[in-house]
Amino acid sequence: MISYGFPLSSAVPSGRCVLGAVLLFVLGSACQPPSSSVQSHLTGQIIVDSSAGALDAYRDIRLLVVRPDGRRLDTLGHARPGPDGHVQMPISAPERSVYALSLWGRGGREQLASTEYVVAPGDTATLRVRLPLQGEGLRPASPENRALQAYRNAMTMHQRLLTRRLRNAPPSANVQVQNIRLTSSVLWDLRDRYPGTFAAEFAAVESLSLLEGWNDSLVAARAQQIGTASPRYVDAAHIARRAEARLYGHQAALTLLDTLEVRAANARQQAGVQAARIQAFLDSAQVEAALSASQRLRARFPRTSWAEWARRTEYEAARLRPGMTAPNLTLRTLRGDTLSLRSLRGRPVVLEYYRPGLDLYALQRPLRNALYNATRADSVAFISISTEPDTLVNRAFLRNRPLPGRRAIAADGTSDPLVTRYNAVRVPRWVLIDDTGAIVDCYRAGDFPALRQSLAQLLRPEPSADAPLSLP
Repeated sequence: MISYGFPLSSAVPSGRCVLGAVLLFVLGSACQPPSSSVQSHLTGQIIVDSSAGALDAYRDIRLLVVRPDGRRLDTLGHARPGPDGHVQMPISAPERSVYALSLWGRGGREQLASTEYVVAPGDTATLRVRLPLQGEGLRPASPENRALQAYRNAMTMHQRLLTRRLRNAPPSANVQVQNIRLTSSVLWDLRDRYPGTFAAEFAAVESLSLLEGWNDSLVAARAQQIGTASPRYVDAAHIARRAEARLYGHQAALTLLDTLEVRAANARQQAGVQAARIQAFLDSAQVEAALSASQRLRARFPRTSWAEWARRTEYEAARLRPGMTAPNLTLRTLRGDTLSLRSLRGRPVVLEYYRPGLDLYALQRPLRNALYNATRADSVAFISISTEPDTLVNRAFLRNRPLPGRRAIAADGTSDPLVTRYNAVRVPRWVLIDDTGAIVDCYRAGDFPALRQSLAQLLRPEPSADAPLSLP
């Protein structure tokens, strides 16, 4: 039990009672005053129907909003309901963001419901709940939180489409593209329905992420409409850089990043845009330029998360370049076998990273399987590692979808050593390793034809144009 340090209400009135309360709950060990710059407000009223019984569950209901700060809790706002059950709670948060909002009873010992809640400057939300809850949950109402609900609805729709694909036979490519276009259009349109809201700005960049690789012209154009107030301005810059590079080449992408860095509103955004520049150099095999840009980023922004990102790219440049010895992996396959990359020397290895349900991978999986079927199992080893740690999701994905070769799951997701050793945070990603254990190259979704050509080259008995290997 966490002690929050303010008095408890003493009783629940008899008859039809009115109480107001909201509690933001997160695991932690203490409460600390916040360093805040965003002011918001929440009013609430919760009606308790005494005829339902179990009134003891609603005694000592409290109103508290906190945020996690490492192992501590920062109190963002707290209040207690008055005699009429109404609550007036000012909230002071360190930044505009989404926080978890929970309703608790029994003096904070029993959670009754929880939801996500946007804290944004000047936003005033209202909460009306009837207890006992009948499955409706908490629905704080304000422009910011209505936008959040609309975003949730759009992503729920998209998730249902993905789930349907996991359970049934794979649909055609046209059906999948239509699903992507539908969801991305709904997400982008939230900017007009809820202008300036946190969730709408977040959803706009999610829309670009879905469209990337399918309609790069639209992605590049829309990315430049993302303002610096967006919580995902840097994500938009990275997405736009890749789209621009595919459309017009490396130099055009660098020019776009120059524009986006000048527009950046703060040091964190500037560091994020510089990180996109590092990746652009790596993608174009300009390793020295990438290392130089990485060192500049780390020196200028040493305390940002992008400094750590830059260290990872330096790791990739130092250990994952073509011609280098592939880092060894020891993994346990889904069949229960233990396998190491080193034990596979003597034949090429296609090391694949993917996430179930990802649209780009769903469309390229048939190409991957055709590549597998065009080779002999004793001539090429295919190893597929899912970066989704949930075994139920993986089981649903693989039930009706062949993925021949050896398969494994990264138990700790993108932080698992199976993933970080090959810097495979973004998927799908393939690494081709030759029969001596040297890296041939690393490939993203749009590079699959190059992977096919490189593997065909490795399998030719002699480097002769007169005897090509026919791969799909």
